[in-house]
Amino acid sequence: MVADNVELEKALDINKYILSKYTVSKLVDRTLELRFLDNSPDLDWNLDCRHGQEKCLDLQYPFARSPSTLTRVNVKDFKILLEADGQLHTKSITEIKFDVKKIWDFTWQPGNTIGILPHNDESDVEDILKYLNLENKADNLCVFQLMQESKKTKYPSHIPNRTTPREVLRDCLNLRGVLKKQFLRTLAEYCSDISDVSFLKCISSKEGSAYYNEIILQNAFTLLDILKTCPSCQPPLSLLVEHLPRLLPREYSIASSPLINSNEFRIIFSIFSTNPGITTKMLQSKPAQVLMYLRQPNKFCYTEDDFQNDQILIAVGGAALAPYLGFLQHKQCLIEKGASGVAGKTWLFVGGVSPQAIAHRSQLMQWLSKNVLNKFIESHSRSPSATNSYQYIHEALNANSKVFIDLLLQPQTSIYVCADGSQISAALEATICKCLSKEINIEQSEAQNIIKDYRRQNKYREDFWC
Repeated sequence: MVADNVELEKALDINKYILSKYTVSKLVDRTLELRFLDNSPDLDWNLDCRHGQEKCLDLQYPFARSPSTLTRVNVKDFKILLEADGQLHTKSITEIKFDVKKIWDFTWQPGNTIGILPHNDESDVEDILKYLNLENKADNLCVFQLMQESKKTKYPSHIPNRTTPREVLRDCLNLRGVLKKQFLRTLAEYCSDISDVSFLKCISSKEGSAYYNEIILQNAFTLLDILKTCPSCQPPLSLLVEHLPRLLPREYSIASSPLINSNEFRIIFSIFSTNPGITTKMLQSKPAQVLMYLRQPNKFCYTEDDFQNDQILIAVGGAALAPYLGFLQHKQCLIEKGASGVAGKTWLFVGGVSPQAIAHRSQLMQWLSKNVLNKFIESHSRSPSATNSYQYIHEALNANSKVFIDLLLQPQTSIYVCADGSQISAALEATICKCLSKEINIEQSEAQNIIKDYRRQNKYREDFWC
């Protein structure tokens, strides 16, 4: 588990992270400079309630269905499905419903994804403004200019042509992005304390890679953590624009069926009790509206074309179950509406820390009783019970490998794998390969080739969230 970086910052003695010998990395050329247009806040500008990135007209959003689909959507309902307790449940699970009536003219299916454009936490923004000595100029109009014209230097497309320091920090930059070594090296140039300078130069050097990995990668130190740790560091805002990544939308799976209500849909997501993500923390504050867009569809969805086929659904993690809730809701509606043909079988393998951590478990049991869901096998990693003999999902797959593989090998069967993280997804694939190898008596390499073929045929469909 990643340590709480706030606690590490309090205990961090930077002198212990300064080697006696190291080679200082070279500086890269600066590209931007900041110029203020006035000496007082622009009241008209600050009345503009648009998100800073909305003002960048040519800005592209990842996997958007069309170039201009960013829309303000009302939050209709907010529900906490599971409260984090800091012990058994380290993450809470939340469900939000959005009202999309009269806003979009599009069709969507369960499993399609949206992108939600967040803003940074206001307290983080205020703290950084303070460290940059920009508190009194936070709402003054400014522009960023290229220091020299060249083919290699371009104006950042996610920064408005006219903006304010507050807008840039709140809306445009990922204040929790991974700090690259070159940025840390350059920050050293803006420190007045020799220990701060040496610390930043050391962890950004080749010899200091182990320290960089510990502080930045393992313990997820952010820019704000570095500024707190090195209080003499006072970089210009233009340097942050040069080095911090763009604040990008966060993707979420639609977890409901348009056959229930095409004017609303829900998402389900997990929130860490410590150091929550930027978007989840924003959503946790229960905003009245959010900025979102519909992402391009892929094969990880359930439509009427899938109704007569069989599905094996595998989910690990609190939010990984979300798209499958939409799948099963859609299947139930198709059954009730008398869709042509016989409904295919749907099996669900789901893993969570406890029964309570499996979102809408009671609804899953109802679907099981009505044969909307034909097989429901769950594993609980931290609270195995007498009625459930599986602690981890790979145990459940191995124990049921014969019937699992028999169904998988049928030509009309698709397998869906959704997990909270690429490493978990890879581990699930390895388990499936072992089951294949055992049940049809083939080498592991042959099983891996079968899965590769299934991917090409869209029989093996995968989605994971980092």
